[in-house]
Amino acid sequence: MPTLADTHAPYRPGRFSAIGPLAFMSRMDPAERTNIFVATIVLVTIVAAIAMLPNTEEKAQVLLSQGRIEEAISLYETRRETAQLNPFEAYSLAGLYRDQGKAGLLIRLLEDEIAIRPQSDWARPMLVDLYRGDNTYGNEARILAQIFARAPTAAAYRRLIALYRLEGDRTGERATIELGRANGLASQHDLARLDRLKSALAMDETAEWRSSARVDNTSSQETVQ
Repeated sequence: MPTLADTHAPYRPGRFSAIGPLAFMSRMDPAERTNIFVATIVLVTIVAAIAMLPNTEEKAQVLLSQGRIEEAISLYETRRETAQLNPFEAYSLAGLYRDQGKAGLLIRLLEDEIAIRPQSDWARPMLVDLYRGDNTYGNEARILAQIFARAPTAAAYRRLIALYRLEGDRTGERATIELGRANGLASQHDLARLDRLKSALAMDETAEWRSSARVDNTSSQETVQ
């Protein structure tokens, strides 16, 4: 028969009972416990340090130093949803988009940047390269014309003329040659081309005026009748 001591014996976990974290660690080697404790402290410290950083730039730099590129991109994008990025943040995000091959996002960011800060001196060259690589000649000409107006160079001048001819944009070509002439970039051939463009544009404008005049005249005659 069971004795009184047997019925009041203390509970002992069975073989398959769960082991609590403290009990588990108590069975570990002291060196292993120390390593886990140190790793936990380091992780908590890093997370707390990132959270306490004063601005997005510094937080992103910490993430990038740890190779957490997508998290850094997400950090910039989250800020962009609620506030305007400063020039350094926009430049950093553009570099990340470029390095990660996110061309569509990069183009939208750069177009926003030159709309917000027209004096930006880094966004337009990046846009020109993107549009040129994509053979989007109209957009390349649009951005390159802005660069050329601010800083006329022979390379930009020749490229713009070629783009406008590809697009059949005689108005843009004429404006470019006129600006090139003002900056000593136009050749004699360009000037002769400019005269022809002026004549062609004048003829187009006259033709449009005559066409509209005939329509107006017809309308007036029909009204009289």
